[in-house]
Amino acid sequence: MAGPASLLKTMMPHTPTSRIAFTLMSGLLYLSIPRSGLSADSPDRTLTTAAAVRSLPAAEAARGLPVQLHGVVTFFDEGLFSRFIQDGTAGIYFQDLPGVTNLVPGQTVDVVGVTGPGEYAPVVVPAFVTVVGQAALPPAVPVSLEQLLSGREDSQFVQFSGSVRSVRFDKDLQFYAVDFLTGGERITAYAKQLPLAPAEDLVGSTVKVSGVCSTMFNHQRQLFGIRLLVPQVDGVVVETAAPARPFDLPAQPINSLLQFAPGGNGGGRVKVTGTVAYCTPGSTLFIENENDGLYCQTRERQALKPGDQVEVLGFPAKGDYSPILEDAIYRKAGSGAEPKPDVVDVNQILTGSHDCRLVQLNARVLDRVQRGVNQFLLLQSDDFTFQAYLPPLKSNDGFADLQNGSEVTVTGICLIERGNNWQAGENWRATSFHLLLRSPQDVVVLQAPSTSSLAGNPWITGVLGVIALGCLSWVVVLKRHNRQPVGGK
Repeated sequence: MAGPASLLKTMMPHTPTSRIAFTLMSGLLYLSIPRSGLSADSPDRTLTTAAAVRSLPAAEAARGLPVQLHGVVTFFDEGLFSRFIQDGTAGIYFQDLPGVTNLVPGQTVDVVGVTGPGEYAPVVVPAFVTVVGQAALPPAVPVSLEQLLSGREDSQFVQFSGSVRSVRFDKDLQFYAVDFLTGGERITAYAKQLPLAPAEDLVGSTVKVSGVCSTMFNHQRQLFGIRLLVPQVDGVVVETAAPARPFDLPAQPINSLLQFAPGGNGGGRVKVTGTVAYCTPGSTLFIENENDGLYCQTRERQALKPGDQVEVLGFPAKGDYSPILEDAIYRKAGSGAEPKPDVVDVNQILTGSHDCRLVQLNARVLDRVQRGVNQFLLLQSDDFTFQAYLPPLKSNDGFADLQNGSEVTVTGICLIERGNNWQAGENWRATSFHLLLRSPQDVVVLQAPSTSSLAGNPWITGVLGVIALGCLSWVVVLKRHNRQPVGGK
């Protein structure tokens, strides 16, 4: 005889006799469900509401209490590991049942199974699922960001608004992923259809989203993010449309971003122009003009070369010191000569006036290190120690011929590290800085090392370890993508 987990039945009963048969089958199935986790003195009770299951402490839910629920499917997709139903009391997640691959939002179902602790909140472990009809989805309840981040809206059908920052179609999931910002928090909504075509026209608009609140969590059952799963065609509604033809916006000077304005900065999309200093398609773009540089976070895949002229659209946000442009898209407007680096010394860099710009200075090589595919240099100039970072190369031989103790000219994108001692006034200096190198050719040897090599100096090794750890942290930030995890509970 097959076990309970394989007893899937799909039916549409229209008579009292059919409902009586389902009840009898449920009772027999209840008797066959393994309940080894229940002790002899466990109360003999069957939970009949989602709210009752959700109210259980994790340890009690793990005991496998029997469950019989009747509710409506609010979202179901195996690619997103997402299976939710909601009854008149609450929404709840149910775990995988072999053979159940085609439930549709709006179907009403009877579910028989046991409780489980879940990976974040209590869940239902089904043994038997029966489709019994069709119903409207529950009304989406407007919620605040504070409510979402509290975790108590997990699995509930909710609604809230935000500004769309990016839209992409995930070919693997066959869903649109809409990143939007609400209250400073970035949330991704997954939807099969969007109200605008092309979908990119949604960027910059304000939308109202209705869907299931799906919590993202770590292995300690702690929340670290929220996503919305949209089951309806009309689940994304435009409240304020984005400007048409956004590249027709007037360009703003780079140095005007996040400057004081009596009416505020608005937080909307802006356009800037500049010369490409560095580009990693799908990740990082640095542009600059005569006096200013700008770091742009982007998913655009079009390759650009230093010297290309570009128009960039994005959303200004605070960086460590200078503003950055998030969710940037760009288009090439022309070609030109590569930007010339600012020839500077350490003191000039630490004033912050060359942040995100291409700079050049003389230094001495103290040490070299390779960590995975990343290569680092520990350098010294004017008795100040700093580090430079070379992105992964097809070959790992970037600094193979560079000797410790060499006097070099180094060129790279300057990124200052503000530190915690900021104060107003001309005397302030940043704590440190590092350079993003474009290629091994950005390090030019001026003089070979003397016979008194610095290699093996334990002080240098210790300093390198500390600085390299800091650089690794910066690499993680610089390469961070907005893609959200898609794991289930």
